[in-house]
Amino acid sequence: MRLLPVLILALYLAGCATAPVDTGKGALLPGPGIDDYPVWQFRGRVSLIQGEQGWHASLNWREASGLYRLNLAGPMGQAAVQLDGDASGVRLRTANGEELAAGDADALVESVTGWQFPVTGIRYWVRGVPAPVAEAQVFTDASGRPARLLQSGWDIRYSRFQQVEGRDWPTRMRLVAGDISVRLVIDEWRLSAGGGATGATGAASASPAP
Repeated sequence: MRLLPVLILALYLAGCATAPVDTGKGALLPGPGIDDYPVWQFRGRVSLIQGEQGWHASLNWREASGLYRLNLAGPMGQAAVQLDGDASGVRLRTANGEELAAGDADALVESVTGWQFPVTGIRYWVRGVPAPVAEAQVFTDASGRPARLLQSGWDIRYSRFQQVEGRDWPTRMRLVAGDISVRLVIDEWRLSAGGGATGATGAASASPAP
């Protein structure tokens, strides 16, 4: 009969180990939190599949204290767009010089490119934390790093990290929502801490976004 309480305790602990963690600003990853790096940049590649259609692009994101610039360009510079945003809204410039403005970055990108690319969420998910605009569930791995994040209808899974400045930064992730699948590979992180210290995967500090 003494085995019963032990079995119940074991099952309880097993359930706790796999439970999702609802977290905020960078609590999951070791080392400094994301707020310690007001200036950051990454470059990489993104592929998006929606139904039977696909789209591939290079990606460069720069952010400085809430101001960000996102550049997306397909092969040979095709369908290049530049997105500048802050808390007040977002502005988009196409390769032919056309400029548009809106309050919703995701809707603006979709209206111009035809693709559902979650700019608002990726701004946070790429750093391994939920966006502060909606409830989220985060599942961690044995090292406390995010393994899976569920938010705003998106299922984000992390498969690779790079340690920079004492913190693990995601370098490979997959996002799925319905028939949309996005794969993001980060080739380089550039960071600048509030005090000016920098850390990068083989690069100098980030340049502030205009």
